[in-house]
Amino acid sequence: MASGKKTVIELTPHVILTNNGVGFFMDKGYKLSKITMADGSEQYGVKLAKVSPNSFQHMLRIGYLSRLEIARPEFTSVRSDLMDLSKLIIFGFLYKQFDQALFDMLISSSMIKDWNRANPGNIIDEKTKINDAFLNDVLAQNADQLKSIRKAITAPLLEQIATDTSLQADEKNVMIFLADRYLNHTRPFVWFILTRFSSDIDHKELIQRTRKHLDLYIRRSRIADYLTLLLMELAISAETLNMMSYAERIYGEGTDTRQLLFDPAKREALMKAMEKSNTDLTIAWKIGNSSSSSIGTEKKLELIIYNREAEYLELKEKVEEKMKSGSVVSLGQFYKGTSAGNAEMGLLYLGYLQDECDKVGMRFSSRVGEARSGVPSITLTVQF
Repeated sequence: MASGKKTVIELTPHVILTNNGVGFFMDKGYKLSKITMADGSEQYGVKLAKVSPNSFQHMLRIGYLSRLEIARPEFTSVRSDLMDLSKLIIFGFLYKQFDQALFDMLISSSMIKDWNRANPGNIIDEKTKINDAFLNDVLAQNADQLKSIRKAITAPLLEQIATDTSLQADEKNVMIFLADRYLNHTRPFVWFILTRFSSDIDHKELIQRTRKHLDLYIRRSRIADYLTLLLMELAISAETLNMMSYAERIYGEGTDTRQLLFDPAKREALMKAMEKSNTDLTIAWKIGNSSSSSIGTEKKLELIIYNREAEYLELKEKVEEKMKSGSVVSLGQFYKGTSAGNAEMGLLYLGYLQDECDKVGMRFSSRVGEARSGVPSITLTVQF
């Protein structure tokens, strides 16, 4: 989903809005309602009939979305769409963080500090508001200069990617593509500053620092695949547990639950019964925002699986044991040998993701707990 090729994702998530998001939709005349989430909280939001990737990711990047939830008795039948949605969210979060990192770097630069001292009535800081339409007009008038600045940022990086013998051709293409995506999703004000102060003595250094940020975030993009694959593995494991537990409760403990799961007709009947009884699992994404009342959460993304059928203490012990063991398997081995979902393998893979986050300066953690509603949950967290 980094490419945004899919025009529609056929899922119907509940979307919780930030204060800014609530204000925007109310100003547009939308009627919002309070939605009860899997953790028992009630918040204002909407239920989408489907997901339009471009508009959805735009709302995420500008800070309108706080949380998403999808509740279903199973996820296998929507695996592709669910993975696309997860990557869409994670990439949107990465684009947002990259944009903020560039803006913060420029605002704190000596170049802008010198300007502010010389122009106390027209300072540039994080509170400065300039209409994007106006900025885009200015940038359009300076298109050649903007193109030159982008080339100065990307040319050495693209050459480095092209000559890296450790990368496969498809990996190089993805990295080159992502370089454009990150820059395309950078706010106009950043480009306005870079063009407006292009003759400043510190401008060349800022271009170099921008390139370093871009290089880092391209490498951080790999986390989107790792997190999504791990989420799916844990979700399918939870799905299997959920279905077996429900079957035993309805048909009796002596029931051959495996036969129910792998016989298409019996599985379909079981699914319909579970849908009627609202025996759902829930996958949630919590997106950090600067408007949040919780300090330090604006750089945090959480992926959560809620499962009423989980044995909380047993699950907690397994997670802690696997995290301490440090045992890992390769991504290829892990997913080639997996078909129906295996909690042990999913938990084993936590250590691998931890290593990948360490390489790119991100903190990764996982925990097993219970929500305020008493529902057991597994939470995967990445934070800058």
